[in-house]
Amino acid sequence: MANRYARHDLIPGWNQQHLADATVVIVGMGALGNEVARILAMSGVGNLILCDPDRIEESNLSRTILFRQSDISRLKVEAAAAALVELNPQLTIEQRPLPLVHGVGLGELRDASLVLSCLDSRSARLQLTGRCQLVRAPYIDGGTHPWGGEVRPYLDPDGPCYGCGLSAEERSVADVPWSCLDTRQENPTGAAIPSSALVGTWMGMIAVRFLMGMSCPSGILKIDGCRGTTVVIQQTRDSNCPLHMSIDSVTRIGVGSMDTMLKLRNALPKLAVPLAWEPVQQGVECFYCGFAENRWGLPSVEMCPQCQKPLRPRTTLELDQVPEDLILSMLGIPPGEILGVRTQDGLKWFELDY
Repeated sequence: MANRYARHDLIPGWNQQHLADATVVIVGMGALGNEVARILAMSGVGNLILCDPDRIEESNLSRTILFRQSDISRLKVEAAAAALVELNPQLTIEQRPLPLVHGVGLGELRDASLVLSCLDSRSARLQLTGRCQLVRAPYIDGGTHPWGGEVRPYLDPDGPCYGCGLSAEERSVADVPWSCLDTRQENPTGAAIPSSALVGTWMGMIAVRFLMGMSCPSGILKIDGCRGTTVVIQQTRDSNCPLHMSIDSVTRIGVGSMDTMLKLRNALPKLAVPLAWEPVQQGVECFYCGFAENRWGLPSVEMCPQCQKPLRPRTTLELDQVPEDLILSMLGIPPGEILGVRTQDGLKWFELDY
């Protein structure tokens, strides 16, 4: 009986074991993430980390191969993982139903074979680019428009990045709400499955070749479905791009994201102040009735228990006042995170366990 990958073995240069040994992080499990994950699973990639905080809506079903009507309201990473394992029972999947900074640690990005950006906003793509650059992780960025899209392979840490293709003004403009109290809905944009399938297939093709050590394109692939063309545009590294920074001299400590703040403090130098990558909530207060309370965790919209008005979170990046018994993951610190720590000798970097 022929094995699952018998036809792969007939392709010159194909190395199934390289794919089986690979770990790929996919950030964003919408239409594009669905296509890429399916291709990697069927190709025989052994390990996937899926990161996305969202739940499935009915409008997703016209563009996502892995989701079904019965999956509506289910976490995207959960439904995707179940479907992918049906396609390939040998696949190992870790689900991270959280935003990027809280879902995948910098150490995990560094140690992954490849990172795939399947995000639909500029700010999210820049954030992932910055984190990959910090640990020199190879990644492929993809984006769609109604009749095509683009694929940007950034496989050389010393080459250009997503930010290099933007102006300083474009890099500085965020497309996220001003605060967690801003409940304005984002304006939807047109999207359809042909574009996602085209871009996802290109991303999957390049990813599989890269994981097997084969040659890959180095420029931006512009896909135009109206003209039936794919054009490669070479990109150069921008010496003024602020995203080309990397973390050096990391100290590993025997502390994980499921450990307490006390254990972290005991592993750090005396009087050290660990810093979060994004603000954490240290308390809440009500501008209407004066209610206030210390409440550590991730910022969220909550109602005042006294007057039922929205509470305003008080946030901080400094974690030295966090209660000793609080678990690090409750502050949005993921496995394998690398934390900046202010010490008496300056800023140092400490890496958590997976």
